[in-house]
Amino acid sequence: MIQRIGLIFLRNIIVVNNCFYFQAFVDAFSRWSSRNPNKDKILKAGDTQGVIGTDPNGWFPGYEMKIGTVTFQVAVGDITKENVDVIVNSTANTFNWTSGVSKAILEGAGKAVENELSTLAAQPHRGYIITEGGDLSCHIIIHVHGGDDVKKTVSSVLEECEQRNYRSVSLPAIGTGNAGQDPIIVADNIIDAIIDFTQKYSTPSLETVKVVIFLSELLNVFCNSMKKRDTPASPTLQTTFPNAAQNVPEHWTAMNDQLFCTVQLRPEESEYHTVKDKFAKTCYCTIEKIERIQNIPLWHSYQIKKQVMDVKNGHTQNERLLFHGTDADSVLHINEHGFNRSYAGKNSAAFGKGTYFAVDASYSAQDRYSKPDKQGRKHMYVVQVLTGNYTEGSEGLVIPPPKDPANPTDLFDSVTDDAQNPVLFVVFSDNQAYPEYLITFR
Repeated sequence: MIQRIGLIFLRNIIVVNNCFYFQAFVDAFSRWSSRNPNKDKILKAGDTQGVIGTDPNGWFPGYEMKIGTVTFQVAVGDITKENVDVIVNSTANTFNWTSGVSKAILEGAGKAVENELSTLAAQPHRGYIITEGGDLSCHIIIHVHGGDDVKKTVSSVLEECEQRNYRSVSLPAIGTGNAGQDPIIVADNIIDAIIDFTQKYSTPSLETVKVVIFLSELLNVFCNSMKKRDTPASPTLQTTFPNAAQNVPEHWTAMNDQLFCTVQLRPEESEYHTVKDKFAKTCYCTIEKIERIQNIPLWHSYQIKKQVMDVKNGHTQNERLLFHGTDADSVLHINEHGFNRSYAGKNSAAFGKGTYFAVDASYSAQDRYSKPDKQGRKHMYVVQVLTGNYTEGSEGLVIPPPKDPANPTDLFDSVTDDAQNPVLFVVFSDNQAYPEYLITFR
């Protein structure tokens, strides 16, 4: 029997009976970023599946459900810091991937485990290899092929755990990194394997199966798969979460438990003048109003991305305050959902199919970008953008190019029209930009 899906956070508990409101919580908290004191533990460039340092106080985003007697969890975290009986390493057919989470696991386990794996890989095996845990906090590591049938692979792992009377296992989202498997299919296959396992063993020794992921976007994928298995016998969805308002800018206005609101700035406020002065450096239009966008889900999603980029790049100059002109019809969508790169090409795509931001307000104030409404009003966002390490873009790009052709997974963070004297920047991840202010002007 499958029992209740839950969102693992802390503090308050809410029972949500309406799927619409539950999805709102899912959308919010899947983007939620914990305060992370272990930034030095985040994997460097080249990660796809990756790991992220976890908060020792337990602030992490994730979900949990009961499948038979087995507790299934999925959470953002650092798999090399898991304290479990078994850790699963998703690697290549030759057991020699040297990037992403596989590299982190082998480095964490130590040279002796790496040598043991190399020796066993050269011998006949069952499609997976078992080594000692080495320096990791586990008894054994099961090394599997990331490109294989995920359900079959996970079933083999669970069987191995059961035969050895182990109680807990942590695995990555197998195959979603370098192997390029569809995360939706992977999530379904992992859960299907657990269901089959619990039907075979009514009282297994295995108690906990945990998927540890890096990309917060994968939380929704797993949550949706878990929701599909929620039974009529368990109609309520029990959700626990921290007070999200504790992790927003101090100058934001109190939101009274809302996830999103806009706040119109008063002309006498210093914040108003700061934004106005930035706009007026290159644009001499008349400002009608300036609104602050307070969107907790978007803010936390942006902060996750910033945290990873700051560590990956080894410096803190990853962020720029840029401008983005838009039409009146797009304002509500951007305010609530942020920028959407799928609209690339609406105004320009000369440097890639991403979202474009200008260095100067005068550029975004052009009618082709800030299209006037029927009353002649125009709209422009002042945006926090994670430009990071950038290079010149080109038409047709859907992701930034690699920094080194020999390492195709280590990408630039954004592209520009001119690397020496940028006029505009293009980003390809929606959570790389936060719409901080909306200026309405003529």
